[in-house]
Amino acid sequence: MYQIKREMGCSIEDLTRWLPQALGELYSSASLDLNGKVLLQAQSPLVEISGFSRPSRKIALLNIPVLELKLVFAQSLSPSQVEQALNRFDLYTRRGGG
Repeated sequence: MYQIKREMGCSIEDLTRWLPQALGELYSSASLDLNGKVLLQAQSPLVEISGFSRPSRKIALLNIPVLELKLVFAQSLSPSQVEQALNRFDLYTRRGGG
């Protein structure tokens, strides 16, 4: 079992909107539990995501929501499958500006 923790600058609504694309084929085998509320539940999840909202970060007049997440991947996934899934997740969820 492989697990990773992430702190993300997004709201729960943002994450749930991004998740189908961010997980791709794994979306149908994923479970999502945020703030103790089950938002997505697979029969035998290959990816389990859980987390909590944290206080927003404030920079001048900008408020950035914060989610603390833990992603747990099933043992049946190879290290390369986990790496591929994390790369895709990062691609779809990391936002930048400038």
